[in-house]
Amino acid sequence: MVISCEIDNYEGPDAKITGRFLDSKTGEMVGTDITNGNSIGAYELGWASESRQNWVIKNSGEYTNNMVFASTYRLEFTNCNFFPFTVDNFVIEKGENVHDFTVTPFIRVTNPSITYDATNKTVKATFGLEAGGNNVKLNEIRLFAFTDHWVGNYVKFAITSSDCYKKAASNQVNATIGTDTYTLTMNVESNASLFKYTRNYYFRIGALATVSGVGTVRHNYSSLVVLPIER
Repeated sequence: MVISCEIDNYEGPDAKITGRFLDSKTGEMVGTDITNGNSIGAYELGWASESRQNWVIKNSGEYTNNMVFASTYRLEFTNCNFFPFTVDNFVIEKGENVHDFTVTPFIRVTNPSITYDATNKTVKATFGLEAGGNNVKLNEIRLFAFTDHWVGNYVKFAITSSDCYKKAASNQVNATIGTDTYTLTMNVESNASLFKYTRNYYFRIGALATVSGVGTVRHNYSSLVVLPIER
């Protein structure tokens, strides 16, 4: 018995697209988590049945898709760390495409500073917070640390000290975001099993909002800071 099948002669992806997610106020890139972070929901139009493609956004706030078909899409931005929106009839041409999206993050981490005091073996973060809308409340703030640049809520040292992790501004969920200056600290000596070696360590300040009616809310972040720590 001989079994055969037709040759798949469909053309492959013929386009690439890259770009950034930029804060509508500051123009800075809006970072996210590399795992369970922001994503683009892309629906290619013109088919009887639509199927969602998930395009991952890098933790820096950049995105790249090198395997996409030139076509017209509907792009949905939900379950992110910025206010949701939809782009209808988004055209991707053959070849290279570059497109930045302007978004309004739920929370902006303002004037961030992350420093290391080698004498006290302490990493200190100071910062302010700014709500992206009147309906945004503060859930938690945290200083994240890890051994590479993927650091964030899902890639971090498991340090749960109240010095570096707090529920809202006054340990109350859904606190109003004001003009306070926040301080978080992380003691390296107390976490010697995590800070084992002399090397560069990576830090980000994260703030999680509570916002109703927007789906899953993800952390907003400061820019990445790299600190050399001797052990």
